[in-house]
Amino acid sequence: MNELNNNDLKKKIDNIPLNPGIYLMKNIDKQIIYVGKAKALRKRVKQYFNKSSKTIRIQKMVSQIADIEYIITNNELEALVLECNYIKENMPKYNVMLKDDKNYPYIKITTKEAYPRIFITRKKIDDKNLYFGPYSDARAANDVMHIIKEIFPVKRCKINFDKPSNKKKGPCLYYHIGRCVGPCINEVVLEEYKKMIEQIKLFINGDSKGTKQIITKQIEDAIEKLDFEKAAKLKSRLESIDKLNVKQQVDNINENSTDIWGYVLEGINLHLQVFKIRNSKIIKHTSLKLNDLEEDDVTTSVLSIMSQYYSEKEADIPKKIYATLESSQDEIYVLEQYLSTKKKQKVEIKVPKIGDKKKLIEMVENNLKVKLIQHKEENVINILKEKIGYENELNIIEAYDISNLKNEYIVGAMIRWENGKLNKKMYRKFKIRSTNIQNDPLCMAEVIVRRLKHLDDWGTPDLIFIDGGKAQVSAVNEVLKDYDVNIEVVGMVKNNNHRTKGIITNKGIEIDLSKENDKNSKKLLNFITFLQDEVHRFVITYHRNLRDKIK
Repeated sequence: MNELNNNDLKKKIDNIPLNPGIYLMKNIDKQIIYVGKAKALRKRVKQYFNKSSKTIRIQKMVSQIADIEYIITNNELEALVLECNYIKENMPKYNVMLKDDKNYPYIKITTKEAYPRIFITRKKIDDKNLYFGPYSDARAANDVMHIIKEIFPVKRCKINFDKPSNKKKGPCLYYHIGRCVGPCINEVVLEEYKKMIEQIKLFINGDSKGTKQIITKQIEDAIEKLDFEKAAKLKSRLESIDKLNVKQQVDNINENSTDIWGYVLEGINLHLQVFKIRNSKIIKHTSLKLNDLEEDDVTTSVLSIMSQYYSEKEADIPKKIYATLESSQDEIYVLEQYLSTKKKQKVEIKVPKIGDKKKLIEMVENNLKVKLIQHKEENVINILKEKIGYENELNIIEAYDISNLKNEYIVGAMIRWENGKLNKKMYRKFKIRSTNIQNDPLCMAEVIVRRLKHLDDWGTPDLIFIDGGKAQVSAVNEVLKDYDVNIEVVGMVKNNNHRTKGIITNKGIEIDLSKENDKNSKKLLNFITFLQDEVHRFVITYHRNLRDKIK
């Protein structure tokens, strides 16, 4: 099938974030039938339903999808690890080609050669060489290999330099472009090459800190010996690692039987999620919810939910539980004793304040927050689309405002709402150049002109909110028409008390949301008020800072 027939599933997919992570395809019986990873989750999931030419296997899989869950991660490498863990634990029907470890690629470092080689292999045998992996697909392993070869100038050829006859061969292209240290012509000392291999081992294992410490020490030694050329090369390697920053948080879990609890209080509703770690792998996650909760009861409720949760899962009580709890040590101790008795083994509940375990809790809570924001805003965005007659995706919204004081220090500002949250990295300021008198439509037109010059590097918004009425909307539409750019424009209108009251559509129709008593209109009014207040705060702050600086 080329289109989604299930409207609920289509809405769910439309609101999957664009973060990296893994997605879990489930059938009507809630069984996981496929696990995949993606750099941008929503785009990847949509491809299954939009592709016109699919294999028989994928067609059958798509026809059985009844629900889709996802877990967001900090980067693709974390997603890669989670994908591998979930596949191994759940053995999904349509991941059949990835079930057996022998099908996974490994990164291999030879140990029997004086100058070790690094390459990808699908055969892991007991040959005393080093194997790293498995990686869930060849592309992922190739990505890691590409990074290694970009940073570390290791030997590329298969020539065994232990044989004297091979040492006389000339250097290859990689040597000339600085991607190989040239062991074929004795350009590198064997001991130096071995140090580089040790750095690579640490790097593959995710220990970028250890790798950097070794390189930093080498730089200091080189400078002390006045070998500035070597120091410069090592410094370049160090900078490359800093830029990459590929620490694999999920892959470095050193836990065999641990549950990570995260929770978010939304109004009177407490949302919880449990990530289960077994043998250093996150194998499962469970979501829970408690309604009608007072804020003071959060910690007590979390402890109560934990006890209820594990009372029904005696066989799966972990040895350690990590959570953010404000409880007294006595309360935590009582639950520890209860769980230890049920498990017939010591159970520890820990409340980490810093470090990797704290980051794991934050990862769980971040997943919750993203899903809650998506759920909360999906209705608002759909209401907005319906109000203005907009039929396309609405992922990026930009809002603009102008500020001036008696024709002095006229400035403009832009904020961005992207995929369910404010993207403050894309906030922008504009000092007005075209006029020195108060003329909001003209100033707004200038700001939009300057914004359109950055479509390539800033991207294109789906919709533009501007502070103002018909005159401002008309001015912006004229600019867009001149530049042949199709972006929806909506004006944010205020009442006599300077509070948001409604919107003006692209067609000049004013909608007074403040006079509409239905729940949807109130939701939309709150959302637009939030954006209008935020862009006003940002532009006013810029205006004041500029005025104070000039004075």
